[in-house]
Amino acid sequence: MDQPLTFKDLDRSVRKQKIIDTAADLFQRKGYSSTTLDDVAKELGVSKAALYHYVSRKDELLSIIYAHSIKNIFMGTYEILDMDLPPNEKLRLFIHNHIKNIIIKSLPMFAVFFSEENQLLEKDYQKIRKEKRKYNHILEEIIKEGISKGVFKKVDVKLQSYAILGMCNWIHKWYKEGLTKYTADQISDHFISLLEKGILTNELLEKGKNFEVSNLPSTKNKSKVKKQMLIELKRKCTDLIKLIGEVEKSS
Repeated sequence: MDQPLTFKDLDRSVRKQKIIDTAADLFQRKGYSSTTLDDVAKELGVSKAALYHYVSRKDELLSIIYAHSIKNIFMGTYEILDMDLPPNEKLRLFIHNHIKNIIIKSLPMFAVFFSEENQLLEKDYQKIRKEKRKYNHILEEIIKEGISKGVFKKVDVKLQSYAILGMCNWIHKWYKEGLTKYTADQISDHFISLLEKGILTNELLEKGKNFEVSNLPSTKNKSKVKKQMLIELKRKCTDLIKLIGEVEKSS
C-alpha cells in the first residue's frame, strides 16, 4: 500500500493550500486566540522554521484565510446575476450556491470567516467589509429585480438580504460534516421553500394576512386587550354550550 504523502512531498502550491486548510481547521476547533503557529506546524508535521518559509505571523495567516474565503464567495456568484432567468430562479440559484458551494464546501474556513473578523488588522478588516458589501449587493440586485417585475413582494431590500444571508450563514454553527443527516441540497431546498412559502398553513396565512408586528398592542393597552379577549372567549363558550344543548334535544 502506498504511503500517504507528507507535507514535504507536496508541490509548493499544494503546500500553501494545506497550510490554509490546516490553520482554518485549528482556528475553528480551538479558536484563533488559542492557536499558535507552533500548533499549525505540529499539525502539518513540520518545524516552525519550515512554516516560516510560507507565513511568518499568525495574523498574516488569518488574512490569507479571509482572502481565500472572499475568492470562494464570488466564484460563480456574479454569473447568476447576469443569467437570462426570472428573478425567483436567480434567487434559488444564489441560495443553493451559497449553501452548497460556499458554506458547506469549505466549512472550517467559513466558520473562521464568520467568527474571527475582529481579529483582523484594521486594513484587512476594512477590505473584507468592503468585499462583503459587494457580495450583499448582488443579492440586493436580484431582490430589486424581482420586486420591479412583480415577482417578489415589496419589501425593504437590504433587510430582506440580511435575513436570507443570516439564515444561510448560520449553518456553520450547527452543520457537522458526516454527522448532520441533511445533505446540502436538502438544506438548500428547505430554506428556499421556507423563503417562498413561509411556515404558516394556507388557512392561518389567510387569517393573518392583515397582521403586522406594528399592530401589536403597547404595554399599557395589554390589560384592556386581555379583558376584551376574555369577553369574546366567554361569548364563544356560551354559544358553544347553547349549540350542544340544541344538539342533545334533537337527538
